[in-house]
Amino acid sequence: MEQIMISNRATLAVFYGTGGLLLLLVAHSTAWRHVNTALLDGLAGITLSTAVLLSCLRQLRPALMHVLLITGSAVIALAVRAADGGIPSGAVSMFTVWVVVYGSLFLPRRQAALHAVVALGSTAIALRLVEATESALLHTALLVAVVGTMGLVAGALTRRTRVLSTTDPLTGLLNEVGLSHVVAGGLIAVDECTPGLLLLIDIDHFGELNQALGRDGGDAVLQHLARAYERELAEGGSIARLGGDDFVVWLPSAAALRPELSRDLDGTSREVERLITAITARANGTFDIDDIAVEVDVTVGAVLVAEGRSASLKTLLQRADTALRAARQADLPVRLWHPALEARTAESLKLQAELRCAITDGQLRVHYQPLVDAHSRQMRGVEALVRWQHPRLGLLTPAAFIPEAERSSTIVALTEWVLHEAVDQAASWARAGRPLRVSVNLSARLLAHEGLAAYVETQLRRSGLPPELLMLEVTESAVTAQPRRAAAALAELRSRGICTALDDFGTGYTSLAMLQDFPFDELKVDRRFVANALNSAGDEAIVRAVAELAHRMGFEVVGEGVEDEATSRLLAGLGYDLLQGYHFSRPVPAVDVLALDCAPTPQVARTLTPAQEQARATSADQHATLIDNDDPILRELTAVAARVIDVPVAMVTLIGKTEQHMLAPVGTDSFSMAREDTFCHHVVNESDLIQVPDTTADVRFKGIPIVKSGPHIRFYAGAPITDAAGHVLGTVCVLDQRPRTLSAVEADVLRGLARAAAARLASRVDAASIQPLPDLVDAPSLAN
Repeated sequence: MEQIMISNRATLAVFYGTGGLLLLLVAHSTAWRHVNTALLDGLAGITLSTAVLLSCLRQLRPALMHVLLITGSAVIALAVRAADGGIPSGAVSMFTVWVVVYGSLFLPRRQAALHAVVALGSTAIALRLVEATESALLHTALLVAVVGTMGLVAGALTRRTRVLSTTDPLTGLLNEVGLSHVVAGGLIAVDECTPGLLLLIDIDHFGELNQALGRDGGDAVLQHLARAYERELAEGGSIARLGGDDFVVWLPSAAALRPELSRDLDGTSREVERLITAITARANGTFDIDDIAVEVDVTVGAVLVAEGRSASLKTLLQRADTALRAARQADLPVRLWHPALEARTAESLKLQAELRCAITDGQLRVHYQPLVDAHSRQMRGVEALVRWQHPRLGLLTPAAFIPEAERSSTIVALTEWVLHEAVDQAASWARAGRPLRVSVNLSARLLAHEGLAAYVETQLRRSGLPPELLMLEVTESAVTAQPRRAAAALAELRSRGICTALDDFGTGYTSLAMLQDFPFDELKVDRRFVANALNSAGDEAIVRAVAELAHRMGFEVVGEGVEDEATSRLLAGLGYDLLQGYHFSRPVPAVDVLALDCAPTPQVARTLTPAQEQARATSADQHATLIDNDDPILRELTAVAARVIDVPVAMVTLIGKTEQHMLAPVGTDSFSMAREDTFCHHVVNESDLIQVPDTTADVRFKGIPIVKSGPHIRFYAGAPITDAAGHVLGTVCVLDQRPRTLSAVEADVLRGLARAAAARLASRVDAASIQPLPDLVDAPSLAN
């Protein structure tokens, strides 16, 4: 209140000072000869002295305020009596209005009304003593009317002003001014037995949400949250909105809600976090905004107050903000303030200052993490990731300094340095005959820079790197912060032949319409979905849907955070183009990049002895003589394989001594060819399905005719067919002219069809009454 109107102390000082001057005027005016000059001078001296004393005070306590108001009412009554009636008494009596207006401004209604009654009553008695009854009654009636009207007007204006000055107009919650009054009163009662708790609550990614829903939608989210917090705090506490998406909850006695907090303040972190979780639970979840389900999450910084007399709202908010930033850096929903966090904040600020020097002093390093073809496992590119060789702290990862850099213009200089280094390195690899596309993360600040495209083109021209070997990655938050500027910048980059990628897709509020409007070449699915795709049906559905969406929109799709072979096979089966993660390599210095081998470690194949191979090949040739090339059952099996796995060619093969027999083919004619010119003869040494995602990248097949010339087969998968003795006779195999990888379901289908083909062959052997060749178990053992 004191920020928008004069204080109660100053108002009362003006009241007494003005009254004293009026009394002097009445006492010494030549027009009024019958007044009691001595009494009026004395009263004037008292009032003027009181005004001087009030001007020297810093604040006016409530008890003293009441004393001064009653004293003022008594002075008015005595002055009316000393003026001896007429105009002088009327002029002095009007000061009753001051008492009533003052009470309406600064006192509760009942107290203001009581002072009004005292002032009017004492003034009416004084008027009756100096004037006739009729005149005194009329004068008093007029005085009551004026005083009552002024009091009601002053009270209404005061209440309205108080509401406007202490309330947030959007949500109806307290604002910072109103909160300061509430907290100031609550801190008086705070101690170790009844600790207070202040929570600073910030909505995650609110800028992106506001952009996606529009300003009205963002306001609706804030109003929904305000109502949710009010319901949660119905029994105690106060909630305020400080502006933007920041809310503050003040609990003057947290121990009343959670009594165990009062036992040991040093051990209350868990209890405080439980309390905070209960308070914010209503705010986390889904809200319907204009029939759109909006998921809202919040991050909380908390301060537990055990000593209220030395605290202030400003200090508490600073501490809560420190805790909030620490929570964001640690990716935690809640963080309780501790003095150690201030030291960390100081260290962060120090790092930010040191980073400016590190850029020019040669302390930064660029490491590169490979981007691997999902099928061939060839390294198609690398992502440039900055490291800081700190002279005091050692090698720092981006998480230690990038967040601080992004809070200032330092991120622009840092991004430009990384871009310069990465472009030079990629150009060096290209000149060495190993062209690799290098991806560089682009900061939001640089994306909004007017000269971005020209700067990037200058770097490419300087280094001699072709534009198609540079990929600039931007995050969803960078795009949604300034969508129009981002769209224009990305379009200008594409017009100059520079590729762009949307990084961490799925973590923000990018709408599909917005995705369609931006000219991206690549979509990188966030690691949190990839990491759980094997264990979570929901995450698996997300990574599947994103791959289909990206391909339909003409994007390449990249899976980040691949940590194991099973995940890499899953993503390859879902159609991902590129994979990235520790499974293939951690980020390494530039000198180690070309030596990386990202292909999976092949299983050691068994080797058949000559006797075993003789028995196996003889069995295969015998079966080939018994089976018609267009056997209807085998034809149905191969048709199912081609349809389910979505390939143009499928067949059953039998691998004899010198040639491979193709039976019941789909998508090609029946024929035989030399076994060494095919893929299937490699299956005879395996006990399970094999697949070759890209035959041109496999040294075993680069020279065979169907890969080198026509029909340019790029993908092969075959499941082994065995006879009763355990010999691998051949395969049910599928082929395609594009590289790809089987999904787990497709692999199981192929294995099942191979078992069905083996059963069909066995039935023909039984019908022909052919004795099986010796079992492999009885033959000499297999050599590895």
